[in-house]
Amino acid sequence: MKSDSSINLSDFMTFLLYDIINATPLFSHIDMNHVLVCSAYNKKVTGGGIFAKVVPMRFENGVPVKKFKGHWYAFPKIMNNGFEILYIVYFYIPRYFDLPAYEKLNVAFHELYHISPKFNGDVRRMGRYKFSHGYSKEHFNNQFKDELSHYYNRIKNTPLNTILEMNFAQISEHFETVYTRNMKVPRPKKIKYN
Repeated sequence: MKSDSSINLSDFMTFLLYDIINATPLFSHIDMNHVLVCSAYNKKVTGGGIFAKVVPMRFENGVPVKKFKGHWYAFPKIMNNGFEILYIVYFYIPRYFDLPAYEKLNVAFHELYHISPKFNGDVRRMGRYKFSHGYSKEHFNNQFKDELSHYYNRIKNTPLNTILEMNFAQISEHFETVYTRNMKVPRPKKIKYN
């Protein structure tokens, strides 16, 4: 039975990330004022595909411009509520919301862990060659597994977890209207730079 309420899933995920950050000292360097949460669509339900991703808005070490093949490049400047955005986190619909609640949290923690400890618009670099996850994704996920378990136990009997327990079809059935924030993935563009 549908309720007469609506839900913005991008705002819900913003609140979830904010709550994770406030409850988890490992992520205390992250300021959600400079993070924008968006949705993307991926209807493929089997095989590959991703559940979420972080898009950094700076180059390595947080530099705002980079020279490549004789040209200078910069990411477009994105503002939200008066704050410059350093990271965009995308959650894929419906794939992400069809995960079990604990796995939804695992993906959220995983994406937050990608954010550089310097919070400079670059990602956390785990190694020289395989900088994104280091030598294994399992090792990457082990860096926050205790914090993830602690957070899940903290919220498992709360209204927050009630929504996390729903899959996308159940969310669509429960809420009268489901909204998301959508934005094309920003790409670096050529600029004039001296």
